Amino acid sequence: MKKIFTLLLLTPLLGFSQVNCDTVYMDDHNQEYIHSRTRGFWFRANSSFTISAIKAGEGDSVSNGVNATEQSIEIIQFTGLNLTTDTIPEDVTAIFAGLSNPHTSLFHAQNVPYGWITCNVNIVQDRYYAVLGAKNNTVFPGQATDMYNSYIAGGVRKLLFNGDSTVFWRAGIQHSLADGPGPSGQFFHDGPDFQGRIHTLICTGSTSVEEFTTDRELIKVVDLLGRNSKSKKNIPLFYIYNDGTTEKRVIIK
Repeated sequence: MKKIFTLLLLTPLLGFSQVNCDTVYMDDHNQEYIHSRTRGFWFRANSSFTISAIKAGEGDSVSNGVNATEQSIEIIQFTGLNLTTDTIPEDVTAIFAGLSNPHTSLFHAQNVPYGWITCNVNIVQDRYYAVLGAKNNTVFPGQATDMYNSYIAGGVRKLLFNGDSTVFWRAGIQHSLADGPGPSGQFFHDGPDFQGRIHTLICTGSTSVEEFTTDRELIKVVDLLGRNSKSKKNIPLFYIYNDGTTEKRVIIK
């Protein structure tokens, strides 16, 4: 059975405070889609939480995107959906036919250095959201910028957002986010196949990605009983680092 997600629970000690976060990594890179269009995923939130930081998928070691040093990402809320009647945004054929998916842009990072980006976007239970983005090449004024979209394998997928198993679907826009925010109403549902890869950091409160990027060394890995252990599938393990950080990591297969 293919890996569905890797959940990483971070509890770094920052001065006299403690921050609890989940770092949710998308499944491994499967294929790329290089175009001046952007892909990602959309979901209906099962609970309210905060996306504190975000990062585009790394790409494959042999892909063009692996050497790209910039990224562009946008988080939107579909604002035209009626929770009692609508279940998914309109698909791409409806967009081409003249319909639209009204949205509010909650965050847009345009052609920024690759790595975690602080965003602190509030997600509200039962509302519909999309996260799209990828690494990109150099932006040239007046020219459409290629996005190095990194895909996971197709099929119905789930991520553990805020402790809730959440189905996510492919989302798209026929626009390069490296050239500006997505046009109004043009983000669309695109089925379960080949969702774009964007990693998220979900925290209990606002925080800065600088808190998670300091150099550190792994001291040891222990199980729930404090015994030394090696990485195992489907078993919670604690990764203890020299900076006082403890990660509870579960790799699910």
